[in-house]
Amino acid sequence: MQRFVLTAVVALLLCWQVGATAPQPRAGQRALQPLQALVGEWNGVGQPRRGNTQGAWTEKNTWKWQFSSGPAALTFQANRGKYFSSGRLTAAKDGRTYRLQATGTVDKQAHIYTGNLNAQNVLVLKAEAPKDGLPARISMRFVASDKRLIVLYERQSALSSRYVRLSEVGYTRRGSNFGKTTEPNECIVTGGRGTIAVTFEGKTYYVCCGGCKDYFEENPAAVLAEYRARQAAAKEGASSQP
Repeated sequence: MQRFVLTAVVALLLCWQVGATAPQPRAGQRALQPLQALVGEWNGVGQPRRGNTQGAWTEKNTWKWQFSSGPAALTFQANRGKYFSSGRLTAAKDGRTYRLQATGTVDKQAHIYTGNLNAQNVLVLKAEAPKDGLPARISMRFVASDKRLIVLYERQSALSSRYVRLSEVGYTRRGSNFGKTTEPNECIVTGGRGTIAVTFEGKTYYVCCGGCKDYFEENPAAVLAEYRARQAAAKEGASSQP
């Protein structure tokens, strides 16, 4: 009987040790899970004004998880980023509020933005201390089955508290056949195979899925302007090759 009791006690101690040492999700990881689609490499085209390629630029961003120190975070590095060169996104303990610490491309200083996901699943972040030349509000949303990431940058009007468009960057996930289709009809949103016809101002274009169709129909002029900007950037890049 004593041997049985001793064996049971040892078994309980072993179970307690296993439970105590079993890997646990890092703090904040679960709250950041809705933004998992950020992870990856992105090619971006920025436009100050919709429907106008003047002042357009290209940049590349890489997002990844960071678990090495402190709470879990999603971090990014930007190549030729117009506003920020890097950043770290974390979640508050309430699991609903997000905090972005981004490093300015020009001033090399840290800038803090906080916010949450709205009813449309758009991540909206506001600057704690808005600075001239940098966005006062950032809105991020996914389209086209997470192959596209749209980031809207806004400034705050000097005459009122309302937000005014500063610029918008449309990112395409690298490796999603962006600009590499051999099909005769190209999706003007992602660059993949265009199978659904859409029209604007009497002309027919093609998109690859219902998500791209909805995105195009929201603002066809902006989508077409970005498409042409990508073509011009690709042409410029090809001509600069040795």
